[in-house]
Amino acid sequence: MTGIPRTLYKEEVYVAYRRQALNNLPGDLFLILQLTDKMEDVHGTTVNTSQPERYEKAIKYLSPRKLEWIAINDHLGATEDISGNAKWKRCLDHIEQAEKENGFQYDFIVRTRPDIFIAKDLPTEDLLPHDRVLINPYYQYIEPPCKKKDYGLPDLFAILPRKLADPYLRVAFTPNLPRHVCGTGYSHQECPIRAVLYKYNITFEIWPFVVKIMRPTQFCHRNAWNHFNSWC
Repeated sequence: MTGIPRTLYKEEVYVAYRRQALNNLPGDLFLILQLTDKMEDVHGTTVNTSQPERYEKAIKYLSPRKLEWIAINDHLGATEDISGNAKWKRCLDHIEQAEKENGFQYDFIVRTRPDIFIAKDLPTEDLLPHDRVLINPYYQYIEPPCKKKDYGLPDLFAILPRKLADPYLRVAFTPNLPRHVCGTGYSHQECPIRAVLYKYNITFEIWPFVVKIMRPTQFCHRNAWNHFNSWC
């Protein structure tokens, strides 16, 4: 779980992580959280942010194997970190350390962000394929017309077989990505996800995971907030 925690302090968010995710796919939780200023711009809306103390109850409830707070504006030396993807590799670093210390390798990695509300149980391990990455759809583009090749891939959520996870999680440190695979969406901030999977010949599949961004109240007062990938 990586990113700015935002609404992770809400009980419905962190309890859903336990009930819908960790109970169905038991394993270790790694939390890489981004510190922020007191105010944050979220898609053009200024919202109040919370300091680490507000998340103590959620963190205690989730009981992560590893917790790390990343300093404001620290991009960890990434080649490109538009969407905060550099923290994905930091999470991978901790995963690799845990594997080394315990002499095993995880079967799957579930990559998500702390302000996601998981509304429906995740599939159990026996239902997950080992030969492809599973990614949630752009729900705002499920209605035709939709040029399926002219966009990247959503960065909200993914389930990755461990053997295929490294290129995805290292995307912010991968130069010369073949952005042409995103068509007219080559400059979109989520294009690198699609491009890195293409570069390493990794198959992806869109699965209808019911995951939504739990937005802060101030953001929800906007008329233009995204009803497809967000809840208030």
